[in-house]
Amino acid sequence: MPYKLTITIITSLLFLLIACNSSQTEYTLSDQVPPIDQKREAKVLSAFFGLDNALPRTAIGISPKAPGKDGMPVVFSHELDPTTLEASDFKIKTSKGAFYNVDVASFRPAMEAFELRTVLLIGDYGNHPDNEPIEVEIIGDLLARSGQNFKGQKIAVTPLEKGPFVSYAEYFTLDNAYPYVASGNACDCPKDQTAFVVRTVWAGGVRALDGNELGVNELTNFTIDIQTSNKDTLQIHPFQIADLNDNDNNIDLCIKEKGIPFRVSVKANTAIDPRDDANDLTSVGIVSRW
Repeated sequence: MPYKLTITIITSLLFLLIACNSSQTEYTLSDQVPPIDQKREAKVLSAFFGLDNALPRTAIGISPKAPGKDGMPVVFSHELDPTTLEASDFKIKTSKGAFYNVDVASFRPAMEAFELRTVLLIGDYGNHPDNEPIEVEIIGDLLARSGQNFKGQKIAVTPLEKGPFVSYAEYFTLDNAYPYVASGNACDCPKDQTAFVVRTVWAGGVRALDGNELGVNELTNFTIDIQTSNKDTLQIHPFQIADLNDNDNNIDLCIKEKGIPFRVSVKANTAIDPRDDANDLTSVGIVSRW
């Protein structure tokens, strides 16, 4: 074999190995684990059959195995301990009773601090419409950063043709301890205008109906119920949407009013998933990060 060809093959193999390994290691751990997570029950919140044999070629950045495979984001109530995440932690059941293993389990693309609650499962999990996946079971010791074990939990799979929805929502302030990103992709809410942030974690990645990032046209489609210091209940809208242009399922709502938020609702036909399925009306309670 010619020397240059040998070097090219070796270089390509090294690139694939690096890409595969980096899918598990290029995440950002938050400095702190919220103490309140010790008191909350750790649960699997959603499993979303997002793509059937249709992960794009660009998904090679997640894993060399990804293009053309099924994609299924799974959302958890707590941040995961990344050292315990393995593809073998998951087993998938189809409507015909078949069981499938997972080829790849990755935090990508939700890799930032406080985002390690979404795992993208890549593999072959049956096909729409004859033998769709209907259930995901955690069969390995998959731990939350708080130490709780998800092993033994099961969650029904959202069918392929269903649109996205909000699986989890939390609020926090942009205090001095927050890992603030002022500009660029995934940048945060404007610090000097924001009283608090509501982070919505969708069942899968979302964009606006026109395929662009969610933005000013969608602001009034998001409603946050808050309780003021006078115990009044108000319904407000974000003044800006942040944490964009990073292709993940975390969308931050920037709020200028003061109060304690307890529910977020999103009108139908606000967002689409990678298959262009639009959301139904979706609403979920908001918890405090701390």
